[in-house]
Amino acid sequence: MTGVSPFQKRPNVLAGLFRRFARENRGVTTIEFAMVAGPFLLLMLSIMTVGTQFLALHALENGVADASRQIRTGEAQTANMNRGGFRQLVCSSAGSFISCDQRLVVHVNSATSFAGLVPPPSCMTNGNLTPPTGAPGDALSVAAGQENRKVLVLACYDWEAGVGLWQKLWNLISPTPVQQGKTVLSAAAVFQTEPYK
Repeated sequence: MTGVSPFQKRPNVLAGLFRRFARENRGVTTIEFAMVAGPFLLLMLSIMTVGTQFLALHALENGVADASRQIRTGEAQTANMNRGGFRQLVCSSAGSFISCDQRLVVHVNSATSFAGLVPPPSCMTNGNLTPPTGAPGDALSVAAGQENRKVLVLACYDWEAGVGLWQKLWNLISPTPVQQGKTVLSAAAVFQTEPYK
């Protein structure tokens, strides 16, 4: 019996299938989109996160500047504002980009000279925001002093870029330094109180 065995036909069949697959181009667009979509979406998400982070930082700086003006002019001291009230003032002046919860800590201290101002410790201590000295009910005038005092106001905010994996990825590429695994935004104001009495 002469003829070609099925095993000898197989290479021709495989070669034909390969040639037909190589000429087929109906799924090329789908494959190209799948290759480009992931990096494109990651880039867009990164751009939006950077923008949101800078808006939050600007809001925090604005809140500290506006609230500090009340200490500088003596409004806060003459109104017998306490530390908790001043923190709330910073928070409300900052707007909606800052959550007024345990992620915001405000430090206030004063001295008779700028050289005597002792900066507070780092915003982070043992993985948590460094708590301010004094209780929220303490009078603000104890920390800020009265007129002609040099005052330092520092706000630390534990900013969250998202949850889970994105927060961990963002900590790797964040334009703001990451402290102890967290993105902490900070804003400060240093000034001399006016003679308001």
